[in-house]
Amino acid sequence: MRGGNTYAQRKGEHGSAILESFLSMILLGMILFGVLQLFQLIVTDMVTDYAAFRGARSASVGFKDEYAFREALIKVAPVSGPMITPDLGGYVGWAGLETEKSLLKDFKQAGEDDFVVEYANWVGEDRYHMNDKCPHYGEFLFGGCSICTRNRKTHYANYSAQAAGEIAHFRFEFVNYPLNLPLHNWLTGRESIDISGEAELTNHSAAFLE
Repeated sequence: MRGGNTYAQRKGEHGSAILESFLSMILLGMILFGVLQLFQLIVTDMVTDYAAFRGARSASVGFKDEYAFREALIKVAPVSGPMITPDLGGYVGWAGLETEKSLLKDFKQAGEDDFVVEYANWVGEDRYHMNDKCPHYGEFLFGGCSICTRNRKTHYANYSAQAAGEIAHFRFEFVNYPLNLPLHNWLTGRESIDISGEAELTNHSAAFLE
């Protein structure tokens, strides 16, 4: 009897250890994904600040606002989600990266409407992405993403620029930047967040442009 009681006690201890390990893994997973999501947002904020600086620099030497915006867009490409226009097709890995860099170079050198590049988080304010699959929530599309439409979560990039007097000011922002890592709802209670950066530089264009 005494040996049977010892065995039953040890068996119960094994069950408790498994349960405790499972709960600990869930907690550690939440902490891990929370740190990853925070790291992603910090990097995005840093890149957005840099994009604002590049936009202000372009404005300060006399470029039109749309060209300053294009410069900022190119700088935030690494944190803008997947490229949706043009379609990279079957290019993956290193080949996909090189193709993407080439397309961005063409985009930078093109005229106002000669060549278009779009990423998931650049999508215009007045329209929803229409590609085959929602880059944020993974839903297959048939004329638009019902999740984004239902939640009014249009993801887009926006800017404001002013180069007047002695100061060139540029502001770049992501509106409804998606939080799409696992468990983000548990951690933040929201699907997206606005991220912006601002920069001011001396308006050098005032010295040589009328």
